[in-house]
Amino acid sequence: MTQNSNPMVKLTNIHKVFGKGLHVLCGIDLEVCKGETVVILGASGSGKSTLLRCINFLEEPTAGTVEVDNILIHAGGNEKHRENQILDIRKRTGMCFQAFNLFPHMTVLENIIEGPTTVLGQKRKEAVLYAQELLEWVGLTEKQDEYPSRLSGGQQQRVAIARSLAMKPKVMLFDEPTSALDPELVGEVVEVMERLAKEGMTIIAVTHELHFARDVADRVLIMDQGNWIEEGPPDKIFNNPEKERTRQFLAHIL
Repeated sequence: MTQNSNPMVKLTNIHKVFGKGLHVLCGIDLEVCKGETVVILGASGSGKSTLLRCINFLEEPTAGTVEVDNILIHAGGNEKHRENQILDIRKRTGMCFQAFNLFPHMTVLENIIEGPTTVLGQKRKEAVLYAQELLEWVGLTEKQDEYPSRLSGGQQQRVAIARSLAMKPKVMLFDEPTSALDPELVGEVVEVMERLAKEGMTIIAVTHELHFARDVADRVLIMDQGNWIEEGPPDKIFNNPEKERTRQFLAHIL
Protein backbone atom coordinates (compact mmCIF):
# COMPACT_ATOMS: atom_id res chain seq x y z
CA MET A 1 0.00 0.00 0.00
CA THR A 2 1.25 3.46 -0.85
CA GLN A 3 0.97 5.64 2.23
CA ASN A 4 -0.64 9.01 1.62
CA SER A 5 -1.94 11.50 4.14
CA ASN A 6 -4.88 12.25 1.85
CA PRO A 7 -6.72 9.11 0.73
CA MET A 8 -7.59 8.88 -2.96
CA VAL A 9 -11.12 7.74 -2.02
CA LYS A 10 -12.84 8.52 1.27
CA LEU A 11 -16.42 7.53 2.07
CA THR A 12 -17.89 8.75 5.34
CA ASN A 13 -21.12 7.40 6.88
CA ILE A 14 -22.62 6.39 3.52
CA HIS A 15 -26.24 5.29 3.68
CA LYS A 16 -28.42 4.20 0.77
CA VAL A 17 -32.13 3.60 1.15
CA PHE A 18 -34.27 2.45 -1.78
CA GLY A 19 -38.01 2.98 -1.89
CA LYS A 20 -39.82 2.84 1.43
CA GLY A 21 -37.13 1.57 3.70
CA LEU A 22 -34.87 -0.91 1.87
CA HIS A 23 -31.68 0.07 3.70
CA VAL A 24 -28.91 -1.26 1.45
CA LEU A 25 -25.93 0.64 2.91
CA CYS A 26 -25.89 1.34 6.63
CA GLY A 27 -23.25 3.95 7.42
CA ILE A 28 -20.25 2.75 5.41
CA ASP A 29 -16.82 4.29 6.01
CA LEU A 30 -13.94 3.54 3.65
CA GLU A 31 -10.54 5.07 2.92
CA VAL A 32 -8.43 3.89 -0.01
CA CYS A 33 -4.91 5.23 -0.49
CA LYS A 34 -3.32 6.09 -3.80
CA GLY A 35 -1.98 2.93 -5.43
CA GLU A 36 -3.90 0.59 -3.11
CA THR A 37 -5.91 -2.38 -4.36
CA VAL A 38 -9.00 -3.14 -2.27
CA VAL A 39 -11.27 -6.12 -2.92
CA ILE A 40 -14.81 -6.20 -1.56
CA LEU A 41 -16.41 -9.60 -0.97
CA GLY A 42 -19.87 -10.51 0.24
CA ALA A 43 -22.98 -12.49 -0.53
CA SER A 44 -25.32 -11.43 -3.31
CA GLY A 45 -27.47 -8.51 -2.17
CA SER A 46 -25.07 -7.36 0.55
CA GLY A 47 -24.66 -3.90 -1.01
CA LYS A 48 -21.30 -4.23 -2.76
CA SER A 49 -22.31 -2.98 -6.21
CA THR A 50 -24.46 -0.21 -4.76
CA LEU A 51 -21.45 1.02 -2.80
CA LEU A 52 -19.31 1.18 -5.95
CA ARG A 53 -22.05 3.09 -7.76
CA CYS A 54 -22.25 5.61 -4.92
CA ILE A 55 -18.57 6.47 -5.40
CA ASN A 56 -19.20 7.95 -8.86
CA PHE A 57 -22.82 8.95 -8.16
CA LEU A 58 -24.40 6.48 -10.54
CA GLU A 59 -26.41 6.02 -7.34
CA GLU A 60 -27.04 9.06 -5.17
CA PRO A 61 -26.23 8.19 -1.56
CA THR A 62 -29.05 8.92 0.87
CA ALA A 63 -26.63 10.32 3.43
CA GLY A 64 -22.90 10.75 3.96
CA THR A 65 -20.00 12.23 2.03
CA VAL A 66 -17.95 11.01 -0.93
CA GLU A 67 -14.44 12.32 -1.56
CA VAL A 68 -12.35 11.35 -4.59
CA ASP A 69 -8.98 12.98 -5.26
CA ASN A 70 -9.84 15.82 -2.83
CA ILE A 71 -13.25 16.52 -4.41
CA LEU A 72 -15.78 16.33 -1.56
CA ILE A 73 -19.52 15.96 -2.19
CA HIS A 74 -22.29 15.73 0.40
CA ALA A 75 -25.19 13.38 -0.34
CA GLY A 76 -28.45 15.08 -1.16
CA GLY A 77 -26.98 18.52 -1.65
CA ASN A 78 -28.30 21.02 -4.16
CA GLU A 79 -25.40 23.43 -4.52
CA LYS A 80 -25.04 25.01 -7.96
CA HIS A 81 -21.54 23.67 -8.47
CA ARG A 82 -22.49 20.13 -7.42
CA GLU A 83 -23.15 18.82 -10.95
CA ASN A 84 -19.70 19.97 -12.01
CA GLN A 85 -18.19 18.27 -8.96
CA ILE A 86 -19.94 15.00 -9.84
CA LEU A 87 -18.65 15.29 -13.41
CA ASP A 88 -15.13 15.88 -12.05
CA ILE A 89 -15.39 12.75 -9.88
CA ARG A 90 -16.62 10.72 -12.87
CA LYS A 91 -13.66 11.91 -14.94
CA ARG A 92 -11.37 10.59 -12.21
CA THR A 93 -13.08 7.19 -11.78
CA GLY A 94 -13.11 4.57 -14.49
CA MET A 95 -15.66 1.80 -14.08
CA CYS A 96 -16.02 -1.67 -15.56
CA PHE A 97 -19.37 -3.43 -15.23
CA GLN A 98 -20.55 -7.02 -15.42
CA ALA A 99 -22.02 -6.26 -18.84
CA PHE A 100 -19.40 -4.70 -21.04
CA ASN A 101 -21.61 -1.76 -22.12
CA LEU A 102 -19.73 -1.15 -25.36
CA PHE A 103 -21.50 0.82 -28.07
CA PRO A 104 -22.51 -1.89 -30.57
CA HIS A 105 -22.60 0.48 -33.58
CA MET A 106 -19.01 1.65 -33.01
CA THR A 107 -15.75 -0.14 -33.74
CA VAL A 108 -13.38 -0.98 -30.91
CA LEU A 109 -11.28 2.10 -31.67
CA GLU A 110 -14.34 4.36 -31.86
CA ASN A 111 -15.55 3.03 -28.51
CA ILE A 112 -12.25 3.94 -26.87
CA ILE A 113 -11.90 7.46 -28.30
CA GLU A 114 -15.52 8.49 -27.72
CA GLY A 115 -15.01 9.63 -24.11
CA PRO A 116 -11.72 11.50 -24.58
CA THR A 117 -12.96 13.40 -27.64
CA THR A 118 -16.47 14.25 -26.41
CA VAL A 119 -15.95 14.65 -22.65
CA LEU A 120 -12.31 15.75 -22.40
CA GLY A 121 -12.19 17.61 -25.72
CA GLN A 122 -9.11 15.77 -26.96
CA LYS A 123 -8.14 16.08 -30.60
CA ARG A 124 -9.08 12.94 -32.50
CA LYS A 125 -5.50 12.23 -33.63
CA GLU A 126 -4.21 12.38 -30.06
CA ALA A 127 -7.09 10.20 -28.80
CA VAL A 128 -6.48 7.61 -31.53
CA LEU A 129 -2.76 7.35 -30.73
CA TYR A 130 -3.47 6.77 -27.04
CA ALA A 131 -6.26 4.31 -27.84
CA GLN A 132 -3.84 2.30 -29.97
CA GLU A 133 -1.34 2.26 -27.09
CA LEU A 134 -4.06 0.97 -24.78
CA LEU A 135 -5.15 -1.70 -27.26
CA GLU A 136 -1.56 -2.91 -27.42
CA TRP A 137 -1.46 -2.91 -23.62
CA VAL A 138 -4.57 -5.13 -23.37
CA GLY A 139 -3.39 -7.33 -26.26
CA LEU A 140 -6.01 -6.37 -28.84
CA THR A 141 -4.13 -4.27 -31.40
CA GLU A 142 -5.49 -6.33 -34.29
CA LYS A 143 -9.11 -5.81 -33.20
CA GLN A 144 -9.29 -2.00 -33.45
CA ASP A 145 -11.58 -2.01 -36.51
CA GLU A 146 -13.86 -4.82 -35.33
CA TYR A 147 -17.33 -4.30 -33.88
CA PRO A 148 -18.10 -5.63 -30.37
CA SER A 149 -20.39 -8.37 -31.70
CA ARG A 150 -17.36 -10.00 -33.34
CA LEU A 151 -15.39 -10.22 -30.10
CA SER A 152 -15.44 -12.80 -27.33
CA GLY A 153 -16.68 -11.74 -23.90
CA GLY A 154 -13.14 -11.57 -22.58
CA GLN A 155 -12.07 -9.39 -25.49
CA GLN A 156 -15.06 -7.09 -24.99
CA GLN A 157 -14.22 -6.66 -21.30
CA ARG A 158 -10.59 -5.86 -22.14
CA VAL A 159 -11.85 -3.21 -24.59
CA ALA A 160 -14.10 -1.87 -21.82
CA ILE A 161 -11.06 -1.57 -19.53
CA ALA A 162 -9.10 0.20 -22.28
CA ARG A 163 -12.03 2.56 -22.82
CA SER A 164 -12.02 3.44 -19.11
CA LEU A 165 -8.25 3.95 -19.10
CA ALA A 166 -8.51 6.28 -22.11
CA MET A 167 -10.01 8.86 -19.73
CA LYS A 168 -6.80 8.66 -17.62
CA PRO A 169 -8.67 7.98 -14.37
CA LYS A 170 -7.13 8.17 -10.91
CA VAL A 171 -9.25 5.25 -9.64
CA MET A 172 -10.63 2.12 -11.31
CA LEU A 173 -13.85 0.54 -10.03
CA PHE A 174 -14.53 -3.06 -11.05
CA ASP A 175 -18.05 -4.42 -10.50
CA GLU A 176 -17.83 -8.22 -10.94
CA PRO A 177 -16.00 -7.76 -14.26
CA THR A 178 -15.67 -11.49 -14.91
CA SER A 179 -19.09 -12.76 -13.78
CA ALA A 180 -20.57 -12.71 -17.30
CA LEU A 181 -17.62 -14.55 -18.84
CA ASP A 182 -17.13 -18.19 -19.68
CA PRO A 183 -14.62 -19.69 -17.23
CA GLU A 184 -11.86 -20.04 -19.85
CA LEU A 185 -12.03 -16.28 -20.60
CA VAL A 186 -11.79 -15.07 -17.00
CA GLY A 187 -8.00 -15.26 -16.83
CA GLU A 188 -7.36 -12.79 -19.63
CA VAL A 189 -9.38 -10.09 -17.84
CA VAL A 190 -7.90 -10.81 -14.41
CA GLU A 191 -4.42 -10.60 -15.94
CA VAL A 192 -5.14 -7.04 -17.13
CA MET A 193 -6.44 -6.12 -13.67
CA GLU A 194 -3.28 -7.55 -12.08
CA ARG A 195 -1.07 -5.52 -14.41
CA LEU A 196 -3.03 -2.37 -13.57
CA ALA A 197 -2.48 -2.99 -9.86
CA LYS A 198 1.25 -3.62 -10.34
CA GLU A 199 1.55 -0.35 -12.27
CA GLY A 200 0.11 1.59 -9.32
CA MET A 201 -3.51 2.20 -10.26
CA THR A 202 -5.85 2.70 -7.30
CA ILE A 203 -8.38 -0.13 -7.57
CA ILE A 204 -11.61 -0.97 -5.76
CA ALA A 205 -12.94 -4.28 -7.01
CA VAL A 206 -16.07 -6.25 -6.27
CA THR A 207 -15.11 -9.70 -7.47
CA HIS A 208 -15.27 -13.36 -6.56
CA GLU A 209 -11.96 -14.08 -8.32
CA LEU A 210 -10.31 -15.26 -5.15
CA HIS A 211 -6.78 -15.63 -6.50
CA PHE A 212 -6.90 -11.92 -7.46
CA ALA A 213 -8.05 -11.14 -3.91
CA ARG A 214 -5.37 -13.38 -2.38
CA ASP A 215 -2.43 -12.45 -4.58
CA VAL A 216 -3.03 -8.84 -5.62
CA ALA A 217 -5.20 -7.08 -3.02
CA ASP A 218 -3.66 -5.01 -0.27
CA ARG A 219 -6.87 -5.33 1.75
CA VAL A 220 -9.99 -7.46 1.59
CA LEU A 221 -13.27 -6.21 3.08
CA ILE A 222 -16.26 -8.41 3.79
CA MET A 223 -19.71 -6.85 3.48
CA ASP A 224 -22.92 -8.27 4.92
CA GLN A 225 -26.34 -6.58 4.86
CA GLY A 226 -24.91 -3.15 4.14
CA ASN A 227 -22.18 -3.21 6.79
CA TRP A 228 -18.52 -4.11 6.96
CA ILE A 229 -18.12 -7.17 9.12
CA GLU A 230 -14.40 -7.73 8.69
CA GLU A 231 -11.38 -6.30 6.90
CA GLY A 232 -7.71 -7.01 6.75
CA PRO A 233 -4.86 -8.25 4.56
CA PRO A 234 -5.78 -11.24 2.36
CA ASP A 235 -3.75 -13.71 4.40
CA LYS A 236 -5.66 -12.85 7.57
CA ILE A 237 -9.10 -12.82 5.94
CA PHE A 238 -8.67 -16.13 4.11
CA ASN A 239 -6.61 -18.04 6.65
CA ASN A 240 -7.61 -16.64 10.02
CA PRO A 241 -10.92 -14.72 9.88
CA GLU A 242 -12.23 -13.43 13.18
CA LYS A 243 -15.98 -13.43 12.51
CA GLU A 244 -18.18 -16.49 12.19
CA ARG A 245 -20.15 -14.78 9.40
CA THR A 246 -16.91 -14.37 7.42
CA ARG A 247 -16.08 -18.05 7.92
CA GLN A 248 -19.56 -19.06 6.74
CA PHE A 249 -19.28 -16.89 3.63
CA LEU A 250 -15.82 -18.11 2.72
CA ALA A 251 -16.89 -21.72 3.20
CA HIS A 252 -19.42 -21.20 0.39
CA ILE A 253 -16.95 -19.74 -2.11
CA LEU A 254 -13.62 -21.45 -1.34
